Amino acid sequence: MRHIKTVCFCFALSICWVQIVSASGVDLELRPPTKNVGAIDAPLPPQMMADDLRINEIQFVGSHNSYKLAMSPFYAWLLRLIDEPAARGLEYWHSPLAEQLDLGLRKLELDVFFDPETDQFRVGHAQVIDMNSHCEWLTDCLQAIVAWSGSNPRHAPIWIGFNLKDSIIPLLPEPAPFTLAVMDRLDEVLQANLGDRIISPSEVAGRRWPTLAQARGKVLLILDEGGTKRDQYAATWQQRPMFVTVNEDHAAAAVMVINDPVQDFARIRRLVSQGFMVRTRADANTLEARSNNTLRKQRAFASGAQAISTDYYYPAVHFNTSYEVSLQPAVRCNPVSAPPACAGLAVE
Repeated sequence: MRHIKTVCFCFALSICWVQIVSASGVDLELRPPTKNVGAIDAPLPPQMMADDLRINEIQFVGSHNSYKLAMSPFYAWLLRLIDEPAARGLEYWHSPLAEQLDLGLRKLELDVFFDPETDQFRVGHAQVIDMNSHCEWLTDCLQAIVAWSGSNPRHAPIWIGFNLKDSIIPLLPEPAPFTLAVMDRLDEVLQANLGDRIISPSEVAGRRWPTLAQARGKVLLILDEGGTKRDQYAATWQQRPMFVTVNEDHAAAAVMVINDPVQDFARIRRLVSQGFMVRTRADANTLEARSNNTLRKQRAFASGAQAISTDYYYPAVHFNTSYEVSLQPAVRCNPVSAPPACAGLAVE
């Protein structure tokens, strides 16, 4: 009986308080409480916390020359006669793009040649001798990526790097040059196929990277070129869909391609800690895979480079080694740039 009286008294008291406050004109609308900056927040659901990460605060594996199939036997034999080291360096090949993305790879690389007759871009590594590709035309590659993205809309952003192939190789046909007009045409193809999936350089000027929540389902494009092509393209970087690898003090500086994580380990860590995004390589020219040398791979991961490119996301069994570059989970908190609270989160 005493408890009932106590409840009744409290209820009556609350009614009186509401009447007094209402009379005073205070707004009683229920709102979320104002955050106390100094207070310790209750843990958020893991996915919600992961979505709050910036895209420069994650790390993942990608593939090098992602489109590539094995060389045709005749050209492989011929190249071995002419240049044995070069032939050995090209003994790698990849799974279809969608399979790579299914494995968790989030960095792809495409080499393109301009075909003036069709006004389109062929995908391949070296004219004539190393052109076997999962997708002959750039539009085919892009549409494969778009289809996969549409079926997996919560994916972390996919990096796509581009090399513009116009180098002259003795005894082989001379490729069409990548003039400024051809690079403009390349931009048109990228924008027509990828549309609003593109995270453009102008959106993140000053390295204002979006959160994962804002960037899921999108792509980030990189022009992996130097010299005249890079400088011509970068002159109007604010209107371009691709990031350019320029000097750190350039207004467009955001994404860096630094291939050697052993020699440039300290530089990569410094850039990542300053908010840059970096692509590096865990292996090159089949050397690490043949010898099962993991030093370069280990330094690549420890450097904090966001994108670690490899030719061996599957074990290199064809070289009778167990060399492999992978992460579990496939997309993880960056060891240099991620906040401590990221530890253990399911990023994707």
